[in-house]
This record gives sequence, C-alpha cells and structure tokens, in this order.
Amino acid sequence: MSRRLVVAAAAALAIAAPMFAGPAFAQDAERPGSLDVSPSFISSFGPSIRLADFDVPETQLQLPQTFRPRDTPPSPVMLSLYASTAIVQALDTHSTLVGLDRGAYEANPLMSGFAKNKAAFIGVKAAVAVGTIYAAREMAKKNKVAAIVTLVAINSVYAYVAHHNYRVADRLR
Repeated sequence: MSRRLVVAAAAALAIAAPMFAGPAFAQDAERPGSLDVSPSFISSFGPSIRLADFDVPETQLQLPQTFRPRDTPPSPVMLSLYASTAIVQALDTHSTLVGLDRGAYEANPLMSGFAKNKAAFIGVKAAVAVGTIYAAREMAKKNKVAAIVTLVAINSVYAYVAHHNYRVADRLR
C-alpha cells in the first residue's frame, strides 16, 4: 500500500512541477545577446522571434504581461501550504484506500465511482491537489490573506477526513 502512496505523491509532484516554473526563455546559441520571447510550446509550431531581429533597443521593448517572469517567488507560508495540501490529499487517499481494503465504503457520492478503481481514484485525488494549489496560487496574486485562509480551511477539513478514515479503518481491522 505504501508504494502506491509514493507513486501518487510522485505523480502529483510531476504534475504540479510545471505550475511553479515561470515562462520558458531561451538564449540563441548563435546570438548570445538575443532572447527567445516565445513560450516553448509555441516555438515548437514555427520559427521564434528573437529580440536581435528588431532594431529596437531592449530597454524600450515591453514584453506582454503573459511573457514577463514573476517578479517575486511565492512566500514561504504559501509554499508550506502548497506542500501541506499535497500531503493531506495523499493522506486522504491512503486512508480511503486502507478503509476500502478493510471493508469500508466511500461515503462521498462524487468519489464513490472512482473508489472502485484505485488508479482512477489516485489520479482524481492528485488532480484535486493540483487544482487546489493552482487555484490558491491564482488567488494569492490578488489577495494573499484570502488564499492563506482558504488553504488552511481546506487542509484542515482534509486532515480531519483522513483522521476519520484511519479511525474507521482501525475499527474494521
């Protein structure tokens, strides 16, 4: 059972890793002073535009907001809340699977269909974790306090659910 938990955590981290990376900027090897301003997924569809191809000084060129790297990284508080979100989701997943193996049933009607297939259940729970982190990250751009309060509330509920699931599983031993 613990191998599945490790695989689920690794999958969640692999899915979430690109979310924390900024836009991709690459330098042209032939022209060391030029920047490729197209995101990597767009540059695969056609030629990229280099700043060196324009006669505009780099100080006068304004990049669109979508291509600007984020000025400040997430605060340590937000990073710890992102990590705790992934952890409580993994604990909820593990506790649910342990309970199901011991004869319990999934009480959440939205998840009961997924609980019949362990891989689908782990995938949905990883997607819930990633979606929660993404939503909180977007919220923090406008109101960091609201994002913190929201993540603390969500993580508290999931911690309680995991605790309850483990208690049910212990009774069914």
